[in-house]
Amino acid sequence: MLDSRLYVDSIGDDAKVVRATLGPHDRNILDFGTGSGVFAIALRQVLPELDISAVDTTDNKSQSHPDFSDGQAAAHQRLIYPPLAERFRISFNHYNGHLLPYPDGSFDAISAYAVIEHIPHEELDAAMREIARVLKDDGKLFVFKMPRKLALVEHVAGILGLGRHDTLYGDGEALRLFRSYGWKVEKTFKSNMVFDYPGWLTNRLYHPLKLIDRILYWSPWRLFAHHNNFVLRKLERPQL
Repeated sequence: MLDSRLYVDSIGDDAKVVRATLGPHDRNILDFGTGSGVFAIALRQVLPELDISAVDTTDNKSQSHPDFSDGQAAAHQRLIYPPLAERFRISFNHYNGHLLPYPDGSFDAISAYAVIEHIPHEELDAAMREIARVLKDDGKLFVFKMPRKLALVEHVAGILGLGRHDTLYGDGEALRLFRSYGWKVEKTFKSNMVFDYPGWLTNRLYHPLKLIDRILYWSPWRLFAHHNNFVLRKLERPQL
C-alpha cells in the first residue's frame, strides 16, 4: 500500500487529525497495532515534541509480505524496529496479544490505525480492555481506517480479485461497539471515496483521483465511503 501516493497522503492527513485534537498537556501517545510502524512515523513528523511508543502483537494477523510467511511478521519487525527507533525516536515493542507491557494509565492518547477490523472477534474484548487500561482517564483513542459494510471499494475489490477485508463494520455497529466499552464518541467522519491501490495504477491517475475523491466526499456518494474514523474519549469510569 505504501507504493500508493493516495494512501501515503491519507496517512499524513490522519496524523494531522491527531495533532489538531491533542491538548497542550498531552505528552505521550501509543500506536497500537503498529505493524511496520508507518503511522507512528507519521505521528513523529507532525508531533516532534511528543513521546511516541508503538506496539504490535507477536502474532500479527494483518501483515503479509512475500518474504515471510504467517507467524514470521514479528521476526521481520525485530529487524526493522531498531533502526526505525533510532532514526525517529520511537519506542517499539511487542506483546502477547493479551497484556500490553505498560502500567495502567501510561498514555495520554492511543491510535489504532487500520487495526480493529483485523482483531479476531474472540480477542476483541481483551484488546479493548487493554487499550482502556493503559490510557489515562479522559484520554483520547483515535481509530482510523475502519472499513465499512457499505464501502463500494471493498465490494468492487472483491469482484476484481484485488483482496478485501474479511471483517467490515456497519456505521451503527461500530458506534455500539465503542460505546459498549464506555467510550464517548467525540467525532466521527468518513474517508476514502476512491481506490488508492494498486499504486502502479493510482499513481498515474493521482491528480484526477484526488479531485474525484474530494468531489464525491461532499456528495451523496459519501454513503459508500471506504472507511469510518473515530475520535473517542475514555470516560473516568469506563463501563467494562
